[in-house]
Order: sequence, then C-alpha cells, then structure tokens
Amino acid sequence: MNLKKTWCIGMAATLAAAFSVSAFAEVGVTPTEINLGQSTYLTGPMAELGNDFKSGAELYFNDVNASGGVFGRKIILKTLDDGYNPKLALENAKSFEKDGTFALFQFAGTGSVLAVAPFAAEHKIPLVAAIATGPKLRAELNPYTFYVRPGNTEEYEAIIKNLASIGLKQVAIVYIDEAYGEEGVDAIRSIMKKYHIDPSVAVSLKKNGDGAENAVKTIISKSPQAVILVTLPQSTKAFMQAYAKSRPVSQIYTPSAGLPSGLIKELGVGAAGIGISRGMPPEGNDTFGIVKEYQSAMRRIGKNNFTANQLEGYLDAKIMVEALHRAGKDLTREGLIAALESMSKYDAGGFIVKFSKTNHAASSAIDLVVISKTGRLIY
Repeated sequence: MNLKKTWCIGMAATLAAAFSVSAFAEVGVTPTEINLGQSTYLTGPMAELGNDFKSGAELYFNDVNASGGVFGRKIILKTLDDGYNPKLALENAKSFEKDGTFALFQFAGTGSVLAVAPFAAEHKIPLVAAIATGPKLRAELNPYTFYVRPGNTEEYEAIIKNLASIGLKQVAIVYIDEAYGEEGVDAIRSIMKKYHIDPSVAVSLKKNGDGAENAVKTIISKSPQAVILVTLPQSTKAFMQAYAKSRPVSQIYTPSAGLPSGLIKELGVGAAGIGISRGMPPEGNDTFGIVKEYQSAMRRIGKNNFTANQLEGYLDAKIMVEALHRAGKDLTREGLIAALESMSKYDAGGFIVKFSKTNHAASSAIDLVVISKTGRLIY
C-alpha cells in the first residue's frame, strides 16, 4: 500500500470538506447556534418598555430552544442596554458586528434605529423587528431593516380621523424636543391638513418631563378641545400630573409608546378617558391566537401579569423564528432577507404579516382604545 498516496488523498478530502463548510458558513451561525444581538432601553425613561420587549422575546425563544431550536440550532439572544441613547445603540451595533453576530434584533427607539439602520445596511446585517415609529425613517425602504409594529403615521392618522369624525377642530400638540417628537409634530400637521384641522398650538418639553408645567400653562391658555401627546412615559406622566391640577376638559390622545401598562396603573384614575392608538392585539383578549399562545407561555413560568409590550416582544420573536425556518438549513443573511420578504400573508395568530420586497412594515392596522376608571382598555 502507498501510505503517502493514501495520506494525501485523505488530507485532500479533509481540506475539501473544511473548504465546503467554510464556503457556506455564515457569520454568527454554527451547527448548534444562531446568534442575535439586541439593543434596547433596560434603564432610563423607557425602561419599562425595553425590559418587556426583552422578556417577551426571550419567552418565545426559550420555548423554541427547549423544543430543539431551528434545524437543531438554538437561538442565542445577547442583549445590551442603551438607555434610549442613539449613540450607545450604534456602539452596541458595532460591537455585535465585531463579534460576528448573525442579525440585529428588536433595536428600539426611533433615534436609535435612525442611527443603526444605515450601519446595518452598510455591513449587510439584517435588522429585524426594529421598534421605531418615526415617519421619515419608514418612508425610505432600507433593504436590511424590517418593522413589525405599525408606524406613528398610522397611529396619528387613526387619532386625527377620530377627531374629525366627532367634530373636534381645536387641537393642541405636546411633544418631546428630539427626533421622535419633532417628526411626530410634522406628521400630525400634514395629516391634519387632510381633515381640515389646524393645530391650536404645539408645545415641547423634555423627555424626562422637564417643562411640563409651562407646557400645561400654554395649552390651557388656548382652551383646545383635544390634545395629542407625542411623548414618552416619563414626559407623559409629568404632563398628565401637571394637567390634572388645572381640571381640564380636553380629550387626551397618545400613541401607544407614550402610555405603557405600568404607567396606566401608576396614574390610576388620572389616566381615565385617555385615548390610545395601538397596533398590537389586546394582551388580555385570548380570542387572538397569538395572545392565547403568549398567555399560555407566561402561565407555564408561573406569571399572569400580561403587558402589551411583552406581547409585542413575543410576537417579534415568533416572526423571527418563522423567517429562520423559511430561510432553511443553509442559513445566510441574504437568505433571511428573502425569507422575510416572502412573508406577505403570514398569520402569526390574528396578526397578519405583510412583508414584501417593496414593503418592510408588517402591519398598518390600528385600534383606538379608551382607558376606563378602573384602568381597563375599552376597545
């Protein structure tokens, strides 16, 4: 036997196999793992929402991993805190890219996604379930960024359409003085023109609530019939507490990001009558398949404190896993993009995903709800 020849043939076969694996291997994917990177606000003014997004996603991914993962690969979600700071969110994205993360998942905040989306596109990293509602951000189709929740444009449209239907024409706007609020004011003014409504006044405050007292004084001086808040939880709380002292009669409206479940409970009867635009199924209504699934998963871990944002995190994770299944065993970033764009009629349990090559926003459906005196949401 020619041992040298046999050795050479064996080595050649080994090298060929190794080359084959490396040729088809994707960054962040191993035979046993798929690595995802998440940046959200675990601290700061939006901490309640960020922690709910994270725990909801983990709830779904943990169940998938316990059942064997996706084609035998477990989903590893690494989460970094950005405190609702776009600069930190971008640094986190760069860290994930350096570490060889397969995809970015559920980066949260309009300012943060504004900063991160171009970076993701430059490095051809999918940014899936970006939680950002800014109208300008969504107006441009980024080939690597996908949104699940509807944008603020749809939420504002629902609010203003309702105002017009009940004849409220004197409307004030309160907004935070950064990207989320400034884009919101521009969008609201544009939509109001369609319904022949002119804003009585637009007044700003800080996202931490500073300036709430002065904002209230300005609003009260105009005696509006309705007030639209483009604020975040901390600034919503400050405004509502200051506004309550004036014994107002104006109808208050806010997009969902401004008034999460925890703040509704904290405000108590002070939240009664506020109208909220929502793009997620009601977390307490288990006639929706996704809600029933989420509630069951929560009960399995001994919890029953259901929240809208945790449900959203759970839903985002479910959509991500569906795309990973569609992308197949030979997982690549481009394959994930194609899989997401194939989800044009995917029913996630009463939430219909309508992605396509020309549309990276899953849904535009909005409900308007009113908070009762007991803190219940009335649809």
